[in-house]
Amino acid sequence: MQRSRLAAWMVFAGVLLLLASSGLIASFVSDWEQANGAHGVQQLTVNVDPSAARASPVGSAERAGLTLKDAELLTKKWAPLPIAYTAREQTRAVYGAAKLNTDVYGVNGAYTDFNEMKLKAGASFGRNSVEEHSRVAIVSNTVAQQLFRANLVVGKTIDLFGVNFTVIGVFDDEGSLLRQMSNDGSPNVLIPVTTLFDVQPNAVIETIQMAGKSNAVDGGESQVREALRAIAHNPSQFNIVNHELAYTRMTQWRFIQLFVCGMIAIFLLVRLMVRQLSVMQTVLRSRLTRDNWTDVLIHERKALLLITLAILGMAACIMALWIGIRFHLYIPLEWVPEQIIDVSFYMEKLIGLWQQEAAQMGYVPSPQELLTDAANHLTGRLFIAGMLFGLPLFMLGARLWALERVPVYAQLQRVFIYVPAAAVIIFAIAQWAGLSYQIEPLDYAVVGALCTVAMIHFNPSEGVEFSYAQTHS
Repeated sequence: MQRSRLAAWMVFAGVLLLLASSGLIASFVSDWEQANGAHGVQQLTVNVDPSAARASPVGSAERAGLTLKDAELLTKKWAPLPIAYTAREQTRAVYGAAKLNTDVYGVNGAYTDFNEMKLKAGASFGRNSVEEHSRVAIVSNTVAQQLFRANLVVGKTIDLFGVNFTVIGVFDDEGSLLRQMSNDGSPNVLIPVTTLFDVQPNAVIETIQMAGKSNAVDGGESQVREALRAIAHNPSQFNIVNHELAYTRMTQWRFIQLFVCGMIAIFLLVRLMVRQLSVMQTVLRSRLTRDNWTDVLIHERKALLLITLAILGMAACIMALWIGIRFHLYIPLEWVPEQIIDVSFYMEKLIGLWQQEAAQMGYVPSPQELLTDAANHLTGRLFIAGMLFGLPLFMLGARLWALERVPVYAQLQRVFIYVPAAAVIIFAIAQWAGLSYQIEPLDYAVVGALCTVAMIHFNPSEGVEFSYAQTHS
């Protein structure tokens, strides 16, 4: 009894982890895509790498980045697609006796097209505010609470860089678990970029967000490098993040998990089909020792018909599963060796990654990069939880149920209770994390098919095999 309960808990934990893995991966990816604003994943983020700029032969002691004129020139080169650019400076925000050290982001009018901003009060500034060098600011809810100790702050004046700015809006910076895990994944104070250069002439534009072209997955980075060269800037001094490519990589985790689960179910179905054919062959041989083919077909027609229908049904399930789980695996061209087996190629790649990570120590990522990194880490860990823990737990639990001789119908009854129970738990987790519930019907179908086939496969005496004694009786 205790082993049967242990098996039940293992099966439930496995189902929960499998569904939570695929569902929460989709939820986090959707939340990250929404955080990218109206352009979604169709964009590229370009961030200055100060260490690369200093290592450049023409590097200087000055801060690396773009001037306002450079950014305007880059906007013309990238037209008709839009560009958002950001300059960041640290200062002390002052309101009366209250003082707060904060990061101030100078942005252009297209900023909100590339970054989601949920305003709690007031309004955002547009292109007119940038062109007119308006001294207006939008502050985060956290800054409003710490500086003003109030929510109604629109219209109040704060001191930034020794200059007065009027607060015209307050935005929510708490957001979902993804934003919280990205540390500084959202700005504190936003002002027009032209105004920032007025009060801080030595400021530089460090982050550029560029709307992606149609072939951004394969050629986005090269297009950005060409645009940077066109304005006389060295592309090696910038770190380029292709959001569409990042989206492809993150969503692949869910597809790979569904593919593995589906292929296991297909393998078990093939074994069940072979088992049925073996039973059919054994019975036909036994009958043919006494009767001719005509008598055998007459006497065994019901059993043969049932076996044929079972095999056809399993074949249909295999086809449906294959159609549902197949996908195009994306592998970057730089990770494809000229020879199929080339150990030195992969060793060089791994060493290069290690050297790149060491070289980027001290690199200050942009908020967009922080969000992307957080989404990458979360989706990768969820995939590991589903594949390394969920799937083995379920398979071991199903096998233990079979060893304890729990009837198949009882196993299936419990599983079909576990699936909706797991869905409720995942929904609660998604709500707690501030995410939308994103489990697709395909996830339920693949996990349900795996559960059903595994239960039947591990219990051959109670599965789809037919009792010829009962058929004859």
